[in-house]
Amino acid sequence: MLVTPAWGGHTLTAHEQKILATWLERHPNFRVATEADCGCEGNIQKLKAGDGGNWTPVPDYHPYAATGDFNSDGVRDFAIVVINRSKSSQNVVLLVFNGHSGSKAASPPFVKSGLGLQDHLFFGPPRPKPYRLVIGPFERTTQKF
Repeated sequence: MLVTPAWGGHTLTAHEQKILATWLERHPNFRVATEADCGCEGNIQKLKAGDGGNWTPVPDYHPYAATGDFNSDGVRDFAIVVINRSKSSQNVVLLVFNGHSGSKAASPPFVKSGLGLQDHLFFGPPRPKPYRLVIGPFERTTQKF
């Protein structure tokens, strides 16, 4: 079992997986983006292994999932990229779920559509604090949420 650092990670807990499954049941045209969708196996392996310098290994790295306290309220949140199977364009969507979602757990407070499969999620070290959820291609992550 992987231990997720306090700053975040890329593996969803059982509770987070349940929230995501509920959302997917309500939105059957969507599926979770997978590492295979990325076409960037080499980059994923480099992130998982680290570079021996500033970039320490991230063994659970997944390009389309991130966890951490994105809104600085002291509670873990999670972000996931989903793909709309029924659209030919604008089909990649970022969902951000807050940890304090309560009864609205299956309704993410932040949704960003129009992304591409080259956009990957990053959060935490070695980036400087305060950590922000960042999305963008490897080597150039520019959109902050």
